[in-house]
Amino acid sequence: MRRTNGTVLLVLALLSITLFRYGRVVAFFDKEPPAFDVNRPGCVTLFLGEGFRNPGYHHFFDGAMVSDVIQMAVTERVVRVPVSVDEGRPLCTGEGLEILSSKAQEFVLSRFFVHAGQRITLGIPLRVDTMKTNDWQALPGIGPCLAERIVKNRQKNGEFADLEDLQRVRGIGPATIRRLEKFF
Repeated sequence: MRRTNGTVLLVLALLSITLFRYGRVVAFFDKEPPAFDVNRPGCVTLFLGEGFRNPGYHHFFDGAMVSDVIQMAVTERVVRVPVSVDEGRPLCTGEGLEILSSKAQEFVLSRFFVHAGQRITLGIPLRVDTMKTNDWQALPGIGPCLAERIVKNRQKNGEFADLEDLQRVRGIGPATIRRLEKFF
């Protein structure tokens, strides 16, 4: 069987169209950072919620204070930062801010830690001293009863200094600590 020049040209044309179309797909390389790198050195990853011009996760310089973030992320509103929200301590990765409206033209700010499920998804390390009952339940192997025991133990006996301190809670042993280490 003999091929004609037209068939060869048609095959080459289809091949070049296919290569052109699929050759523009973004390839992921190990040496290039992802579009949003949570663990950027010198940065904290914060969630800006309701009331901000561009809500979502953003990077700010390490050591940023609430007033710095307000100055950079809000331009058109007067925001009153309550002393209880700022507390003179820098923001840390995994925290969130929302601007809640009040009666007057002034707005009130809320500072909180983002839910553990979102932090786990983004690869943001959890902090054992900031977890609430629903945050503990986001971890594998921690149900509602154990989460409640953890929170009650912290209220009764004081903060956990590190993950190892969780072993003072009934139902948590070395195997559970090893399983949870990757999240903290």
